[in-house]
Amino acid sequence: MVARGAAAATVAGLGQPHAVRSDENGGDPRIKHIVVLMMENRSFDHMLGLLMNEIPDLRGVHPGEWTNVDDKGNVHSLTADAAYQGQFRVDPPHDFWSVHHQIYGRPGQPTLQRQPAMQGFAATYERAGGNPAHIMRCFTPERVPTIRALARNYLVCDNWFASVPGPTNPNRAFAHFGTSFGRVDNGPVWLTTVARRHDKGIYGRLRDRGRSAKIYYYSLESGTIGMTFLGSSYFGLYRDFEKDCRKNALPDYAFVEPPYVDQDDGTLAADHHPDNFVLAGDQFIRNVYEAIRSSDEVWRSTLLLIVWDEHGGIFDHVSPPTLPYGDSFRSPLAGFNFDRLGVRVGAIVVSPYVTPGVSHALFEHASIPATVTQQFIGPPDAHAPHRREQRAPTLQQLLIDMAPRMERPDFSPPPRRGESWDDRVILASLSESRTPERAKFGPTRPASSLQIQHVRDVHQLLASRMPKLASAFDPGRITTQREVGQFMRTALAALHSELEGRDS
Repeated sequence: MVARGAAAATVAGLGQPHAVRSDENGGDPRIKHIVVLMMENRSFDHMLGLLMNEIPDLRGVHPGEWTNVDDKGNVHSLTADAAYQGQFRVDPPHDFWSVHHQIYGRPGQPTLQRQPAMQGFAATYERAGGNPAHIMRCFTPERVPTIRALARNYLVCDNWFASVPGPTNPNRAFAHFGTSFGRVDNGPVWLTTVARRHDKGIYGRLRDRGRSAKIYYYSLESGTIGMTFLGSSYFGLYRDFEKDCRKNALPDYAFVEPPYVDQDDGTLAADHHPDNFVLAGDQFIRNVYEAIRSSDEVWRSTLLLIVWDEHGGIFDHVSPPTLPYGDSFRSPLAGFNFDRLGVRVGAIVVSPYVTPGVSHALFEHASIPATVTQQFIGPPDAHAPHRREQRAPTLQQLLIDMAPRMERPDFSPPPRRGESWDDRVILASLSESRTPERAKFGPTRPASSLQIQHVRDVHQLLASRMPKLASAFDPGRITTQREVGQFMRTALAALHSELEGRDS
């Protein structure tokens, strides 16, 4: 499963893909652009598991098929009633030790057992003050229409795992750098620790080879997670991404970030982090897809990966595998050597060179820079700097030698006449909310744990570069979506000054 090569790819219903002749770097000559959209904190079962009835051979779930037991002995079954918002007002724990218990824990047994049981999700959420039943709830396919349509029309990877059994920053680091530099935590100074290494990740490596790479984040108000220390030439705003798609001006590699906070103009946070509105994220995924489809030339030359950074403490039934190798960096935790993966997450490969099906090949987030390296630089085992990326399977093995598919998925029916998508979002949420005030969508909503951590990291970087400006903010007093947005807008405008005032 962990060996690189075409034999690692099993595509349900298709047999082995036909080999495509590689270019001089070992990449697929049809692919000129790789685009990655990374969402936040949802497990595979939670978002895609109930598609098992619609997609043959998918390793999904059926309601009632799996259970977890909380510390009080209550049994909680897997159910098909996940809500768009309101069930995760308490953010599910997903720090290293909580995830360790979720994977290895079983009531009445020590969590140091080596065989993963996937029995600790309900107990950890109960201890955090949440309703343990919520952690076992999954979305029915019709509730997330974009994800459903793309999953049914392109290629689902049902064996994609987070790189680290832990939180956001180390997992996103594997996507950007192919390593987390030995970190398994978010940490208050994570950004500056990486910046001091002068490591620009896959973006700098591409630039050094005469290639182009850019991170597109939604707005200055929303910010970019984990990579703010890069120079402003590495960044664009989301409208720049849409424009570059229309004009066939995409860089070789594009990493797209959704809005992480509710915007002052009414745009909802669309990253899928609990407890942000899930349907807003579903629509943002469609927006990215439609941007790529706005140019047939871009579509015929692009591989789009939609993936979640980690499971966010939400149940998945598949045990993470252990790798036969670790990373180039040592872990500070005894017994953990970066050879154990995190919980399974959703991943959909969207390309005109895949046909509907499922890949059971093992992937993790180091596969992202490995794929980009393979495509634009050369084989990762020779050109990637860190062991996990050097050994990570790449996505080229999933592409089939075929004429480009130009048909479009059948998305959900359009809204009724006179009803906008935003109206449907509001109406759907109000129908399942106990507090039906539209104000709960606004930026006065309490900030999530991710947003608070984001503020701390960016403030730390701002303090190292612009201490006078940083002294005007006390990150400990930033507690609402609006306050997060105001701080991010100021900090990002200063750090990436050339983006300020642009027509985007």
